Amino acid sequence: MGVTRQGVAIGLTMVAVVALGKGKALQFVLWIAFAALFHKSDIILVPMALLAETKRKVWMVLWVGVVAVVLFILLLQESLENLRYQYLEGEMQSSGAAIRITMNAIPAALFLRYRRRFTLPKRQERFWTWLSLSALMFIFVLYISPSSAIVDRIALYWLPLQVFVWSRLPIAFGNRPGNKIIWIALVLGYSAAIMFVWLVFAVHAYAWLPYQFYPIVWLL
Repeated sequence: MGVTRQGVAIGLTMVAVVALGKGKALQFVLWIAFAALFHKSDIILVPMALLAETKRKVWMVLWVGVVAVVLFILLLQESLENLRYQYLEGEMQSSGAAIRITMNAIPAALFLRYRRRFTLPKRQERFWTWLSLSALMFIFVLYISPSSAIVDRIALYWLPLQVFVWSRLPIAFGNRPGNKIIWIALVLGYSAAIMFVWLVFAVHAYAWLPYQFYPIVWLL
């Protein structure tokens, strides 16, 4: 049930990111607040409203800070002690944390290296640059954190970075006739390989197997 709730929160986060890319910081914060009703950890994304803003910095810091504090008090404060005991003192671990963080880090590194190829408006380039840098930071955070599970849970909200980079890779690199098809095939192959490896080798894959599809069930 927790995974389902966080899945909804991540979907709403993607809508929020689209709003922020258009310069609509207030809409971004409202979508994040809505997402936090499904999974409280989404509150951590509220300060992202500052990443794409180049003007009115002081005003933005003030109202985003107030909203973040209000949401924290309303949604997260009562659970803070339980979260600290469960994740930090209990040192809860997530076996797939390193893999999922790496899946964010790869497109983050690609974007930072070739961001000029993506030809984005200044606001969007600034936002995705900060998001990519923070995605790489999770590698270090995972290394020093006593609980890989809490880092894993938070890093899931960086999934929009994967969608953004992989969906635009054919445009960024397919500048010659026929190249786009090759890049599209590579992205599809990468995505299919991830799904196959997860279904076959993941520790908890059995819990999802009622949602089977053919011809995989014949092969397994």
